[in-house]
Amino acid sequence: MNRLINKIVFVVVFVLVYSGASAQSYLRYKVIDGDTVAVCDLSAVTVGGRDYSKPPKFKSKRQSYKYRKMTRYVKKVYPYAQLASQKLIECEAEIQRNPESRKKAMKKVEKALRKRYGNAMRGLTVTQGKILLLLIDRQTGFTTFELVRELRGNFNASMYQGLAILFGHSLKLNYEPGGKHWMIEDIVRKIELGIL
Repeated sequence: MNRLINKIVFVVVFVLVYSGASAQSYLRYKVIDGDTVAVCDLSAVTVGGRDYSKPPKFKSKRQSYKYRKMTRYVKKVYPYAQLASQKLIECEAEIQRNPESRKKAMKKVEKALRKRYGNAMRGLTVTQGKILLLLIDRQTGFTTFELVRELRGNFNASMYQGLAILFGHSLKLNYEPGGKHWMIEDIVRKIELGIL
């Protein structure tokens, strides 16, 4: 039994040293249900799919330019989509605790968002706003129309959708990561992996 433990320790140390892990990365630990578990950071690995460390191949210079422009836009609005997702989770948790406080929770979140990010959101271009709506769908799994309908009611959702249609847009856009929104998905994956 002792020999088996020594072999396991040797293999673990060998793997950590061979992989170039710093001493600090394997000195961290976490206690879970009374058991001490080592915590170490591993680099991201892509399994079955695109290697995001390599740039995509483009058919034309125009498509390459569009990708670079899209990268700037996504990097600008992605934090807002993450924030929207986080605030939605917080709001849902508060509603679960007290279902009667639905309107109060919604107004509290909306007021906090307007106060902190109102000016920045007004500075977005139409294209950046459209990307933000798609990213909110990606983060939450709901289109903007569905979120507004859930949080503000059918009338408000229909009213906002009508305004969006007047300006040639839609709140019912579905995010298609493998289809027409592949560039956005590629850029977001790179942001999440720390490449961008």
